[in-house]
Amino acid sequence: MTFYKMLILVHVIAMMSWIGAMYFNLTLLFPMYKSQGGNRYADLMQAQGTRAAPLLYLLIVLTLMSGIGLALLGSQPFFAPEAISKTIGLLLMAGCHLYGSLVLWPRVFFALDSEKESLFSVYRLSMFISASLGTGAIVASYLWK
Repeated sequence: MTFYKMLILVHVIAMMSWIGAMYFNLTLLFPMYKSQGGNRYADLMQAQGTRAAPLLYLLIVLTLMSGIGLALLGSQPFFAPEAISKTIGLLLMAGCHLYGSLVLWPRVFFALDSEKESLFSVYRLSMFISASLGTGAIVASYLWK
């Protein structure tokens, strides 16, 4: 297998895993936690976020680095409109994800119990926007081929 094909494989698996983890959390895990109610909800959300963060950061780095490698080695010009729009989508995706993880998540740890629900809602919104941007970048990649 060539280095270029390996980069494609890493890029696709990392991005799909990153997006899949966000959709899994949003559609299955977070609603299940919410059904637990009260402080149990906050405790479960905080524990899950703490455990998932290192893996998600690794997936972000792998997605971005393999994407840069593909752009540098690929046949498509680096400044083609398709490449620029996908890059913007991925950077916005990473920005939303990192905002949720590095700005909102620490606030949750120091919030009063009465404030946690609204912070979790904003966090879920940032993850939904991030996952949607990633999905859009994937769809755009297929449409431009």
